[in-house]
Amino acid sequence: MKFYPRNIVEKARKLKKKGLSAKKIGKQLGVGDNTILRWCIDISSNNPTHLLYQRWRVKIKKKGISSVNNFSLTLKMAKILASTLYWCEGARYPSSNFVGFSNSDALLVKTFLEVFRKGFKPKENKIRAHLQLHTTHDKEKMTTFWSKLLKIPKTHFYKPTITPPTGRMKRYNYKGTCTIRYYDLSILLEMVGIYDGLARKILKK
Repeated sequence: MKFYPRNIVEKARKLKKKGLSAKKIGKQLGVGDNTILRWCIDISSNNPTHLLYQRWRVKIKKKGISSVNNFSLTLKMAKILASTLYWCEGARYPSSNFVGFSNSDALLVKTFLEVFRKGFKPKENKIRAHLQLHTTHDKEKMTTFWSKLLKIPKTHFYKPTITPPTGRMKRYNYKGTCTIRYYDLSILLEMVGIYDGLARKILKK
C-alpha cells in the first residue's frame, strides 16, 4: 500500500467536506478515487456512488455482527481469545519473559486487555502501559485517552517513547502505539501453550 504525506490526506478531507466528488479530488491531487473514498469514509456525502457503497458496507458489517450474536465470553473462551490475539501481536517467548502486547488500534488493545483480564485474572496493580508517540502528539492528552480507554491509572504508564513522524500517512487520527505489559512468566507460558495447542488442534498435528 502506498503511503501519502499527511498534508495530502488532510487536503483531500477538506475538499470532500466542501462537497467535491472523490473523482474530482483524486484528479486534483493525483490520487486514485478509491483511496480518496477510504480517507473520507466518515464524511457524509449525497453522491450516489458513495451512498451505494455506504449501504453495502452496512449490510456486510451487519452480516458479520449477526454471526456472533449468540457468542458467550466464558472463562475458557476468554483465555483462548487473549492467547490468539497475543499470538498475532504479542512479544515472543523466550526473547521476552513477560506479557507484552502492542498495537496502535485502540479497539484491539482494549479488546485484548478485556479478555486478558477475564481469562487470566491479572493483578490490576501490576498492569503497566507504554506509549510510542510522535512529536506532534500532545503527550498528556494521549496518556489521558489511553488511561481512560484501558482503565489503567496514569501512574502505571511508563515514560513514553517520542519520535518525529515520518511524514507518511498510515492512518488518519493516529493516537500512537500502546504496549500492555504484565510481568508474569507463568501466564506468558500458559498463553504460548494455548495458541500452540490450538494450532496443533486445527492442523491435527
